[in-house]
Amino acid sequence: MTLAPAPPMGPATLSDNTQAVLLLTSPLLAGGDSGAAGAKVLSAGEYSQLAKSLLQTKHQPADLLNGSKEALLSAAPPELDQARLNQLLSRGFQLSQAIEHWANRSITVIGRADEAYPRRYKQRLKHQAPPLLYACGNPELLHQPALAVVGSRATTEALLQQTEQIGALAAAAGIAIVSGAARGVDEAAMVGALQAGGYAIGVVADSLEKMCAKPIWRQALLDGRLLLLSSDAPSARFQVWRAHGRNKLIYALADAALVMSSAKGSGGTWEGAVEQLTKLQCCPLYVVDDPRGGEGLAALHDQGAALWPYPSTAERLREVIASQPSPTNASHETCEPAPAMSALEVVQESLLEPRPSGAEQSSAKEPRAETTEVEMNPVAASDGGEPPAPEVELEPLSVGLSMTPAEQLLSLANKLLLEALTEERTEDELEALLGCTKPQIKAWCKNLVSEGLIRKLNKPVRYCKR
Repeated sequence: MTLAPAPPMGPATLSDNTQAVLLLTSPLLAGGDSGAAGAKVLSAGEYSQLAKSLLQTKHQPADLLNGSKEALLSAAPPELDQARLNQLLSRGFQLSQAIEHWANRSITVIGRADEAYPRRYKQRLKHQAPPLLYACGNPELLHQPALAVVGSRATTEALLQQTEQIGALAAAAGIAIVSGAARGVDEAAMVGALQAGGYAIGVVADSLEKMCAKPIWRQALLDGRLLLLSSDAPSARFQVWRAHGRNKLIYALADAALVMSSAKGSGGTWEGAVEQLTKLQCCPLYVVDDPRGGEGLAALHDQGAALWPYPSTAERLREVIASQPSPTNASHETCEPAPAMSALEVVQESLLEPRPSGAEQSSAKEPRAETTEVEMNPVAASDGGEPPAPEVELEPLSVGLSMTPAEQLLSLANKLLLEALTEERTEDELEALLGCTKPQIKAWCKNLVSEGLIRKLNKPVRYCKR
């Protein structure tokens, strides 16, 4: 298995949605958390509030850049000051300067509604998925099979050599290495893959501008075999909290993860691995069986991490990446596949897709049916990994946009419920399957029963198709 090389990402025209989110959430070139006008940029939580407000009126961030802006801002949550939002949105000149500045450094911006945005982030991180990603390099790597390799900066030379060998094996297997590009294990894994002709993704916690200029990464960036990525503005400097926060971005891109070294009870590697084991569960987590890696390895194994099987061939590594390790104790289940988006999230994603231009709409012979599918990694698809979740068909855009948000949600819920009822299911089973609350499941099922599409059975309460 090999990955097709692609040219490094160059300057691109940003979508209107991405430009609007930049104006609202990025300091651009002003530094700190404030725009040139002095208005504090929106935090992730504040932007989420605004996005929900837009969704309720069937709008998207791009609509804040046209004649709809005043009406939409007046309907924004009261916690968000309208004058502040206006100040942020008026930074058009600063935005054009920032885009030019980044383009000169081969840095571009990927918004959640953009095609290049990794669906794994939407599926696995959900509301924690960053609204913007800053990238330098080959964006196609975001959608390739990947092995995350992480560890402490202070790691023995012997383990660093092993790490480079694992990176080289991943290159032979056509599997990208994803890590943090920091000194120590991160850098060794990425260099091992790149020197062997493979691919790597570095999710950086330091200034992306500075990282892109490092000689160690220059040739791989030019060859299209490396992507450097950050959820923070390219000029943002290293902060410990930023390094901890990027851990979830590393795990969420990977099909499996390996911890080469870790302290016990503290440190970014330890905290990230524990979060992955106990909360995120984006992918299987392994640890090397080597006491030189620190006391944290055994402790992570006790908490559910599997022991690394030390594959010796590319084929065996592909098998490891495609497999699910057995739990090491009964209290901890193995990492589950990335869950399907809930009904509400599917509606949100459909409304945030870029809208066709007037020319595209007039030339279309018939409305295009949008589909949202649960993406699985290519390794799992070819090597017997987890099966894909069923695709969910949405209404044609011309229909969906004429409906109220409540009507869209109900229409989609009906489709999801009917799709799920291939056999009798209880309310608890439907709740777990669709990721919705039980009262909502009850209401939707009651609606389908009244329409004569499903039957309600008792003792216990369950539903089936007519």
